Amino acid sequence: MRRIALLAAVLALGLAGCGGDDPAPAPSPTGLGAGGECELPAGTRQARFGADGADLGGVILGTGGTGVVLAHQNGGNVCQWVPYASELAAQGYRVLAFDFGGFGVSTPGSASNPQQVAMAAQALRDDGATAIVLIGASMGGTAVLAAAPTITPAPIAVVSLSAPAVFSANALDAAPKLTMPVLYAAGEFESSFADSARELHALTPKSTGSELLLVATDWHGVFLLTPGVSGVLDGARTKVAAFLAAHAPA
Repeated sequence: MRRIALLAAVLALGLAGCGGDDPAPAPSPTGLGAGGECELPAGTRQARFGADGADLGGVILGTGGTGVVLAHQNGGNVCQWVPYASELAAQGYRVLAFDFGGFGVSTPGSASNPQQVAMAAQALRDDGATAIVLIGASMGGTAVLAAAPTITPAPIAVVSLSAPAVFSANALDAAPKLTMPVLYAAGEFESSFADSARELHALTPKSTGSELLLVATDWHGVFLLTPGVSGVLDGARTKVAAFLAAHAPA
């Protein structure tokens, strides 16, 4: 989408990406050097985890007991989540944004996207989180929905932003198995993504307290939550904040 391309350029400038002549940052001794394309906040820690041949890298912000896994959209990496991850960490959450295999610094091995989300959740628990929230955008939104029923202990909440019903994972099969509160959000003018949000919400057991939010915009995925993007998205950010406060407080 034209708007996404324009916004990506704005975010790249705002995040102070590396200059073309600058050397790549040296990998962390405990990680793969995730987030090397953007300026990471002070105190950010590298994470490295995996199984089934997957070698996954990510960044951890914050030290709270409630952990939030951030799963990026197709073509992205941890950098697209840095503004929102910083915001969550400031609110008291422990946040892990990671690169899916084949993106950023990560290699997938034989692990599916949902399996990689489950690995990220375990990595966050190993870091000290006592409860887990999954938030995914587009491809990542499909992955967190498919992963949620497979994770033990179960996540306490899931947020899916502009998720296709099927994209490297099948959320249609997973939705009826969900047991935790789920917030489905999409831009009302995103066409098939809004349709998928409606369909997935309808398939999710009503006992979960699942919610559906359609915003009058065509902004997609992670950009629904990126700070300072558009006034029309303030409602989406407020809704997600209220959902987390109700079901997964820091």
